[in-house]
Amino acid sequence: MLERLKKRVLSAESYKYEEVCGGLRLHLNECLYNPPPHIVEAVNRVIAESNLYPHLDMFNGFRELLAKYSKVDIDMVYPFPGADSALRTLFYALTDPGDAVLFLRPTFSMIDVYSDFFGLKKNVIELVESGDTWSIDFSRLTELSKDSNLVVIVDPNNPTGSPIFSGRRELLELVAVNTKGFVVVDETYHEFSGYTVANYVNDFPNVIVVRSLSKAFCLAGFRLGYVIANPHVLKNVTKVLTPFDIPTPSLAAGIAALENLDYHVKVIESVKLMRERLYQELKSMGFKVYKSYANFLLIKDNRQLDKHLLSRGIAIKRIDKDLYRMGIGSEESANRLLQALRELI
Repeated sequence: MLERLKKRVLSAESYKYEEVCGGLRLHLNECLYNPPPHIVEAVNRVIAESNLYPHLDMFNGFRELLAKYSKVDIDMVYPFPGADSALRTLFYALTDPGDAVLFLRPTFSMIDVYSDFFGLKKNVIELVESGDTWSIDFSRLTELSKDSNLVVIVDPNNPTGSPIFSGRRELLELVAVNTKGFVVVDETYHEFSGYTVANYVNDFPNVIVVRSLSKAFCLAGFRLGYVIANPHVLKNVTKVLTPFDIPTPSLAAGIAALENLDYHVKVIESVKLMRERLYQELKSMGFKVYKSYANFLLIKDNRQLDKHLLSRGIAIKRIDKDLYRMGIGSEESANRLLQALRELI
């Protein structure tokens, strides 16, 4: 039966993930704060109605709140069951096998997975270490975008935490006006960076922004993402979707979160404060650590940090032979991480 499958599907790599049961999970960039009571209560109220498909009023209400939060018109925003689902749909809608996709490396691993699965030619630009951050050659990005049908940029970058466009119109314009296709900017971590390019979508109709409620809203388990795009583009790329794609409990959680942003704001400020504290303390301990605009930090070290920490019940993500990404949580989790690293030293 395998002979009947497309070769590009057979040769594609899949997402690699090992579950960590118990312990401190710092390997998935999750929000380590539980959803507040008002979100839990909102979900509990609709559980008994989950024998029915989600009501259209809920879907439209969620969409309207997303538009208000993003400061765009409602016909420019559309919810998805997770940001990775949004990315997958955009790959499907905007490319054909043999097309060229341009992205940075390192980057979110699913971009590589989708590129292979959909049979795309990969134009890759390596990020370069530059002091305590990672930089990109924008002249090369501009040049390669001319031969690319799709450009996918995660900003702030995952896993480096470094800024790419930094919300600057002139940098986005270099790519948007040169590419023969679309520019997708994954802004999963934009709340922690304080910048966005969403306000330029009207200026450049081939720019599409992908966002998530998993990180700054602490709703990863509800799988909520959304896209901001030109209304005509959005109407066409969402033709394969239905208003029933997002489960009723998830819609209830998203609506409750967007109706009361106080908790959301507190989470962002807490993560940013802890991010700076960890950055400074890790530097003082002698680690090579990079500045981050996201909810994680990247460390360069030639020791097996992941194995050492896992033996103490702490999971981090190994990106390369000497690169490790660790999420940022509460003060308690930071203290536990620092103590475990001091034992290694």
